[in-house]
Amino acid sequence: MNITDRHGHVLTPYVHVTKADSDKSTDKNGLRFEGDVYRFEDLMKAHPEAVRKVTSAEVDEIARVWLQQKETAPQGGSDNEPNDVYATVKVGNQVVATLYNGGLAEMSNAAAGVVSGIEEPPLVGPALAQWRAETYAKLLGGKVEIADTAKAQSEWTPRSGTAPQYSRAELDAAIAAMQKGTTQSAGVDRSA
Repeated sequence: MNITDRHGHVLTPYVHVTKADSDKSTDKNGLRFEGDVYRFEDLMKAHPEAVRKVTSAEVDEIARVWLQQKETAPQGGSDNEPNDVYATVKVGNQVVATLYNGGLAEMSNAAAGVVSGIEEPPLVGPALAQWRAETYAKLLGGKVEIADTAKAQSEWTPRSGTAPQYSRAELDAAIAAMQKGTTQSAGVDRSA
């Protein structure tokens, strides 16, 4: 009996296992199978459009991501460190918003509902924090209190937003490390 896929391609079952109470339907890990299990080779023949060679650029990108994931956390603290506060906005004696030197704002949902939708200028760092603090205070009916840890724009160093660059040797070493213990994929073509 030939088994075909929805396109009419004939598939050759590698193993036909049905769910039953016999030992044959349970593998060594206790998993049960129902239906047909095919060889990858047969699936490739039946659906060649689903398989293609990976380009060199794609392999390099996979290696870059792998290397980035293996790195430790970024240097420096988070954008909302307690020692990096630019200002607070207070309504009465209650802090309703905290602005950080990087321009980040933390506030309650109620305060966010009041200030959401405002058009912000193209500022960064302490300049953005100052603009937000003044604007939020005006909209929320509060006062700005500049923190002792506030920085001037000239004192602020933005985080590096660029991805690390890796040498050819580093990428090749990452690719080799990912492939270690497995058979090298026939679909990887480094000459592309």
